[in-house]
Amino acid sequence: MGDNGTMSAPKPFVFVLMPFDRDFDDVYALGIKRACEQAGAYAERVDEQLFQESILNRIYNQIAKADVIVADLSGRNPNVFYETGYAHALAKPTVLLTRAVEDIPFDLKHYPHIIYGGRISDLIGELEKRLRFILTNPTTKRALLPRFASA
Repeated sequence: MGDNGTMSAPKPFVFVLMPFDRDFDDVYALGIKRACEQAGAYAERVDEQLFQESILNRIYNQIAKADVIVADLSGRNPNVFYETGYAHALAKPTVLLTRAVEDIPFDLKHYPHIIYGGRISDLIGELEKRLRFILTNPTTKRALLPRFASA
């Protein structure tokens, strides 16, 4: 309940796709999660959740459920690329992140992406700005979708 006793709307859900690697834990906890909170959303990775189905089914389910997808393509992880493609096929607004521009393949270079170079402070500001824009401009979501999407 809100401060005035009324029910508050649920926060938008941001599902985060990134490598399961300790090198990304601070990027997620201190950067992505904080940016989402500052933009009025909440973020989760699949490894934070409790579930009984297979991990792949859970990932598919969470991508479908999410309001926005944030995908860190750093290191060219094939699982993250595959899951990002699935999100695009579902016409989900997706924010692409990377430490290095070389990690963005040709087919994704025309999508907006944030190059944070390992600097979490740079990531927070840029990601918060993009998320706020997406969440407050529903028509913008359409512009971020792949051309083949029918949304």
